[in-house]
Amino acid sequence: MKRFLIILLVLFYNIPLWAQLKSPEEYFGRKIGSKITPHHRVLEYYKYIASQAPDRVKYEQYGESVEGRPLYVFFVSSTKNIARLEQIRKSNMSIVGEERDGSILEDMPAIIWMSNNAHGNETSSMEASMMTLYELVNPKNSKMQAQLENTLVIIDPCLNPDGTERYNNWQNGILGVKYNPNLYAREHAEPWPGGRYNHYYFDLNRDWAWQTQVESVQRMKIYNSWLPHIHVDFHEQGINAPYYFPPAAEPLHEVITPWQREFQAVIGKHNAKYFDEKGWLYFTKERFDLFYPSYGDTYPIYSGAIGMTYEKAGNGSAGLGVYTNEKDTLTLVDRAIQHHASGVNLVEVVSQNAHRVVEEFKKFFRQAQEGELSSFHSYVIKYEAANEGKLRALMELLDKNKIKYYAAEGVFKGVDYSTKKTVSYVAREKDMIIPGNQPKAALVRVLFEPEAKLVDSVTYDITAWSLPYVYGLEGIASQTKVSSMKPYSLERVDNNLSESYGYAIKWDGFSSAQVLAALLQHDVIVKRSAYAFKLNGEDFPRGSLLLLSSNNKKTDLKKLLKEVGDKYAVKIHSISSGIIEGAKDLGSSDVKTLKAPKVVMLAGEEIRALNVGEVWHYFDHQLQYPITLVNPKDFARIKWEEVDVFIMPNGNYSFLKDKGLAEGFAAWVRKGGKVIALEGAVRQLATQSWSRLKPVKQDSTQKSQDSPLKAYSDRERESLKSYTAGAIYKVDFDATHPLMYGISRYYTLRQSGTLYDYFKDGSGWNVGYIKEGALMSGFVGYQLSKKIKNGLIFGTESVGAGTIIYLTDNVLFRNFWESGKQIMANAIFQVD
Repeated sequence: MKRFLIILLVLFYNIPLWAQLKSPEEYFGRKIGSKITPHHRVLEYYKYIASQAPDRVKYEQYGESVEGRPLYVFFVSSTKNIARLEQIRKSNMSIVGEERDGSILEDMPAIIWMSNNAHGNETSSMEASMMTLYELVNPKNSKMQAQLENTLVIIDPCLNPDGTERYNNWQNGILGVKYNPNLYAREHAEPWPGGRYNHYYFDLNRDWAWQTQVESVQRMKIYNSWLPHIHVDFHEQGINAPYYFPPAAEPLHEVITPWQREFQAVIGKHNAKYFDEKGWLYFTKERFDLFYPSYGDTYPIYSGAIGMTYEKAGNGSAGLGVYTNEKDTLTLVDRAIQHHASGVNLVEVVSQNAHRVVEEFKKFFRQAQEGELSSFHSYVIKYEAANEGKLRALMELLDKNKIKYYAAEGVFKGVDYSTKKTVSYVAREKDMIIPGNQPKAALVRVLFEPEAKLVDSVTYDITAWSLPYVYGLEGIASQTKVSSMKPYSLERVDNNLSESYGYAIKWDGFSSAQVLAALLQHDVIVKRSAYAFKLNGEDFPRGSLLLLSSNNKKTDLKKLLKEVGDKYAVKIHSISSGIIEGAKDLGSSDVKTLKAPKVVMLAGEEIRALNVGEVWHYFDHQLQYPITLVNPKDFARIKWEEVDVFIMPNGNYSFLKDKGLAEGFAAWVRKGGKVIALEGAVRQLATQSWSRLKPVKQDSTQKSQDSPLKAYSDRERESLKSYTAGAIYKVDFDATHPLMYGISRYYTLRQSGTLYDYFKDGSGWNVGYIKEGALMSGFVGYQLSKKIKNGLIFGTESVGAGTIIYLTDNVLFRNFWESGKQIMANAIFQVD
């Protein structure tokens, strides 16, 4: 008997732990989707699975969100594949051409990457991911275990934990015992700013290429160290929509390969078969295109993967359950089940085609290296000393995206970005070249070609983003192959300052504004010259900064200047005399002392969260200068005597419709206040009695020869005649105006046709304007294109002793519009 008990004990303790594996329902004691699972508990379950099946699940923390929540990826596969995880990664990067010492495995598994909750209020994907994780390691699912022999699944449970928890905490805080499915119930109306966005109100699903946000930077670092073969991004759409899965809608960028198109269709048909069996509604080939490069489906595609988005009805208004227009109840339980089904189906179809998936991935990078994915052989960026800061910023973006660049040598023939004409160009010292034949060739093409071809003008996002325009740099899209591969670099700025009468800083880029912001916060007295001048044989543009040692004795000026100058790669120049060649002397009353302005912005209901976030992030992380955010309901509580600058991003400003509040606001402006208004805020200010800004009046007479008889089925395309999602225009401007100090050229992103009449008779300053033929890149409907000409987009107006700065286009668009950052800095510091 004793021997029998010993045998039982031995058998018991040798039962594999994963045989006792708990499903999410067993672990939480409830059905997944019956409640919203907090982010930390989702990670708890993931780690539980990893602890129970350590030979088949590994995980890695790749970073933290702004608010300090951990970011993880989990690797799931067969015991064999998990044991050689790093070997698989190196083998894959050898295929890409990024790993010199790695050898390519003969039995290389297909790598599938699943991303969840880029939008925090689209809750079903993170919930579903737990079900998918369990099924991947479920010991009873022998079919799945066989599929993992030739596939490796990487799951990111939550790309946006800060937005996710903002939404989850709100939902869980207001729900009763049962959810209320009526759409008018409070649980279906998120409070501002909603959970969709990250801490700074950025849409992380539009930040893959630009990487302005810390979550994106950290995620792309690990993503680009793996470069999976398949990437799926799980999302939600409106509550009345069915399920969406690939193939995607047109337009598909030309660089997308036949295989990438073909296998999207294969995946879609495989998923459709399962959905048909269940009687679930779905649609394909509509709405979600593959063009804009910074999505979770397009960026992977341009990096060699089969990139896809899956969209289930839901979103922030869905909650745990909501009535649709058809009076069905859409529940989180059902939403999670369908996303889970799509995830499992994806693994199955990829496993069935694993060898082909890997072989086509190899083909993609072979074509990339041989230049077969390029429309131009290379892209030359001209070096200009005045734009070195912008060039450094471009280098940082290229490095983040693993795009290779070199020193340019030789003669290049191609399209000049500024004129769109074919030219020949002899490379000069410090010119940069980005080859079209490199691992990231497809992404290079998409980011740099002067104008991408649109096969369908019905697009989901902006249609132009060519980086030379974004950064305000001169360049050539060249048909000349790269012959030299010399490394490119710019000299490290190392300021070695001696005691001097004073110091000067060129105002020639956003980095100069960053230096100014730092100096003002250290109570340094900084002057600026409204005139261009020469110093020690070098040209200094308008707006350049001047610092007198005698005015700054309380600060270790030399030490501080070195510190901030080196940090932002800005050269500090010594001044030996108060006499300035070509400008007023330092003691002149015309050499203005710049003030450290106190800046305020409304942030709350009715102000568009995305645009608030752009300004907030700009101040917090880029300019690194304080800004006070105020709830709109507290507008009347602002101590205006303490405010110098009031920023108005796009939104609805109801205080302008309140007579008392509007008059008080106008009184503050007249006493010397400065307002910076962007986009829709400009239109609202233009309605005020004291504003002389007026929209351009469009001729309403019928000039078109189009037939009045239109097909109802063409109504969407008909509307595009007066539409642009976002196109790039060249801006002509007054370079002597402080709003444009440090700007040598500027291209604006137009997302509407709104233009304003030129100020006349000295009523205001016409600073930036669009002339006829200014369209550089992107789609604009032909009726609208006739109207976008000869109008004001940037201007200033004096109101009493105060100033209104009108920026009708968004100069901080998604915070990747690099050249616009200088305009905003000028508006804050330079404009009187």
